[in-house]
Amino acid sequence: MKIFKWIGIAVVISMFLFILLLSQKNWNWARDLAAHQISELTHRTLTIDGDLAINWSLVPIIRVEKIKFENAAWGKHPYMFEIAALDITVDLKEILKGRFIIPQIILTKPNIILERSIEGKGNWEFQDNENANDKDIEYPVIERVRIVDGTLTYEDLISHTHFRAFFDTKINGEDGSEATVFQAEGKLKGRPLTINLNAGPLVALREAKKPYPMILELYAGETSIKVNGTLSQPLQLKGIDLQFDIKGPNPEQLSHILGAPMPNLPPYQLKGDLSHHDDIWQIQGLHGHVGDSDLAGNISLKMVAGQPHVTADLTSKLIDLDDLGPLLGLAPDTGPGETVSLAQRKEAEKQTASPFVFPHEPIDFKKLQDINVDILLSSKHVKSKLPVDDLRMHIISKKGHLVLAPLDFGVASGRIRSQLEFDTKSQPVKSKIEIEIHHVKLSEILRPFKIADKSSGLIGGQGIFWFKGNSVAEMLASVDGGLLMLMTGGRLDGLLVELAGLDLGEAIVALFDKDDNTEINCAFVDLPTSGGIINLRTFVVDTEDTVFLGSGSIDFNTEQMDLVIDPKPKDLSLFSARAPLHLKGSLKDPTFTPEASAIFRGAVSLALLPSAPIASLYSLLQKDQKNKGNHKQDNILCVGLVDAINEARK
Repeated sequence: MKIFKWIGIAVVISMFLFILLLSQKNWNWARDLAAHQISELTHRTLTIDGDLAINWSLVPIIRVEKIKFENAAWGKHPYMFEIAALDITVDLKEILKGRFIIPQIILTKPNIILERSIEGKGNWEFQDNENANDKDIEYPVIERVRIVDGTLTYEDLISHTHFRAFFDTKINGEDGSEATVFQAEGKLKGRPLTINLNAGPLVALREAKKPYPMILELYAGETSIKVNGTLSQPLQLKGIDLQFDIKGPNPEQLSHILGAPMPNLPPYQLKGDLSHHDDIWQIQGLHGHVGDSDLAGNISLKMVAGQPHVTADLTSKLIDLDDLGPLLGLAPDTGPGETVSLAQRKEAEKQTASPFVFPHEPIDFKKLQDINVDILLSSKHVKSKLPVDDLRMHIISKKGHLVLAPLDFGVASGRIRSQLEFDTKSQPVKSKIEIEIHHVKLSEILRPFKIADKSSGLIGGQGIFWFKGNSVAEMLASVDGGLLMLMTGGRLDGLLVELAGLDLGEAIVALFDKDDNTEINCAFVDLPTSGGIINLRTFVVDTEDTVFLGSGSIDFNTEQMDLVIDPKPKDLSLFSARAPLHLKGSLKDPTFTPEASAIFRGAVSLALLPSAPIASLYSLLQKDQKNKGNHKQDNILCVGLVDAINEARK
């Protein structure tokens, strides 16, 4: 800060005055001259009401009492600092060699006021009439600074940050070693702030002679940071080797402390080793948890052209997918055993009371424009409502362009492979997702349900979607694209009941005879999507005695659905026993009713269905993609559906 520049100039002036006026006995005129010179340089009045005295030796001590330095004109307080007494020890032998060495400075009862105006200007910024650059000035070397009963007040009207601190130099009675104690109470960004610092001697060295020890405890709201270690260049914040322990209700609150964007996540606690060498910050041996997910690995940060570049290699034994929900504006699960903050619990209650399923709160994509990241994340196990086995994710963000490639999950002995892209600099944000579903076992997805042992089918699929929007709701309301899925095996009646989570009662009775065989030979769905509306044009489920066709739409703009499942019995004698099933209403609270009239909105005949997409998905039912040669044998039931469609089209 420029204040140190002026203090350095004042010390140099004092030294010259000292050399030139050795023969004088009354030094108050020199005191007044020095005060006048500093006032001229800073354009603020420096007042010295006490005497200037010198204790003569080869290392004389200059003592000045009752010093007051005027505050900026806009400041709330009259003085920027007041000092009861200032003692400066000078090394005459070094001065004769042309070197300015100050062995010790003692500040007695310094009261320092630091203020930042609503316009963002600090009272430590001075009007500078000099053309000389700071590099042109040779500052004296200060070997030791001692503080006696010091106080510091800081007020920032822009960030709603203010605190009052006590700082002092403590001397160990046994070995004479010194320690600096700093204790502060106040507000940081409007949140309660407490700082406790116990460090080595307060020195103003360009380079420390030995590692500088420090123990820091910082509490900002519910966030706590504990740091213990050393700094080899404390003034330059270099040569840092520290151990840290940090915890709080949401990493996003760290943005105010660290000055870098942090993600919105559940409560966390993380420990590790922090170092800073060659302009690179590194966290090694990171371990802890975020929500109900554990995390370990290494992180490095380097500033390039004023922007932070973060690289990380992170691993986890268990990731709870629910913990990632806040990144998309979704509150995490608040059920028994779930780790959530009070704010997230309130958000969950708000979303539960909302008539909408998808959150409308904008996602803060702007953070991605201020940081570049390259993060690898893998987890051996994933906690989810689906049987997710593992996770592999590579996150790259550069100049506001975010790519997750791959974003792969092991699901039900199969795999879901996807890639996401976000262009955060466009407004609204443009995004895209590509997805492939490989060899997913239906029985494992339905393992929590009673019908799991009867639903041994396989699922494969592929799709691509484009979005525009700054919230999940906006994105879905604009989605374009489509998804194709193919399934073999399972039972349609039980599948509908269990996935809906409802007792459909008469609806299921109307659609299925309880004695009928509703085991699925092959199921195929094509979900073309445009303008946030999924139009179900091709939906077919082939069972032994019936082909079920579907049609309708799902509108993400209004979060309403209107779907019909229309049974086409292969034996016409069964037709009277079955009526179409109508699924309608809001996505949050749909209704399932049998409606004879719904048949008129039912799907078209089997003859109009395309068979090519069904055949193209065969490979996605294979577990080993290297062995694609015998699809017809492995998917004989879906081959039969293709043959039936081709026959119907003749």
